[in-house]
Amino acid sequence: MRQPMIGVVITVALTLLGVFAVMGLRPERDVAFTPDVNVEEAAGWTSDVAEYAPIVPDLPEGWTANYARWENRAELGVTAWEVGYSVEEQSFLSFAQTDEPNPAWINELTRQIRPTGEETVGGLTFEVRENDEYRYYVLEAEANTVDGTAIVLGGEAPDEQFENFAEAVTESIDVEVETEDDNGGSTG
Repeated sequence: MRQPMIGVVITVALTLLGVFAVMGLRPERDVAFTPDVNVEEAAGWTSDVAEYAPIVPDLPEGWTANYARWENRAELGVTAWEVGYSVEEQSFLSFAQTDEPNPAWINELTRQIRPTGEETVGGLTFEVRENDEYRYYVLEAEANTVDGTAIVLGGEAPDEQFENFAEAVTESIDVEVETEDDNGGSTG
């Protein structure tokens, strides 16, 4: 009876030691990770496959890109250039751009919020979709007199940040991307 009890005690001790070791190796929760994606570089690569100039907005200090990607949304029949930004760790704004929009893609990006009005930014008329939590501006391809792409921008942010973002995105439509590295393709 004594031998099995010693085995149980040793097993429990080793298990607890392993649990404490794993807990000690975890990173601290208060360590803030701030991604800083190079949107211009990603746009340079995207310009090789997109048939339009990917938008690279010129945003003020404090805006950090979380992602910049060429996204194949096969289930929606769309490929799109998507970029998302954090602002002062409190707001999140993003946009998506495509030359092959459809209602399913727009509804997916806008959480199926119905249109609530219109807003003109940079001479372009956006359809506004908003509720208590989210606000989206949708520029239909037919309304985009600059390059004919559809653009959906939105997120959660104070009015001033949202307006600055909408203006920066609008000003960057059909602006060729300049990159530091030659990626072997057409980057402008």
